[in-house]
Amino acid sequence: MPAVSCIKDNYDNAIIKHCSERSCELRLTGLNNYVILKGEKICRDKKMCDCIIFADRSPVLIGVVELKSRTADPDEVEEKLTNGSQMALDILERCCGRVDFRLYPIVLSKSWRPSEYILIAKKRIEIRGRKYRITLKSCGDELLAIIV
Repeated sequence: MPAVSCIKDNYDNAIIKHCSERSCELRLTGLNNYVILKGEKICRDKKMCDCIIFADRSPVLIGVVELKSRTADPDEVEEKLTNGSQMALDILERCCGRVDFRLYPIVLSKSWRPSEYILIAKKRIEIRGRKYRITLKSCGDELLAIIV
């Protein structure tokens, strides 16, 4: 079963239509078969990212996204992206078993303060023994343009 279909069937209470919050949005132009889950609806006992996007591609594309309209606390961003990434991989594994995937931790902000940007850009999140760089972009950017 494709990842998106399984996730839609099992997490329908957490599905949202857009990855957006307080006029900050990640655009998904060019993606055909995808699902967006609201982080806080998946897990209420941990700090979670705003959106987790799964797209049926080869390999499965996973966007773990934090949207900031104001300040971006580097430690909080790291914690939210780490928790969201772990949850995303758990969900993918439950639905598909072990499949190939590409994970993209992303933070979008309306306006970056230089000190926040530098601190977050230096951080790496570690998920299942692998380190991932955090991609920092502006609100309104497109996912497919960010990950190329």
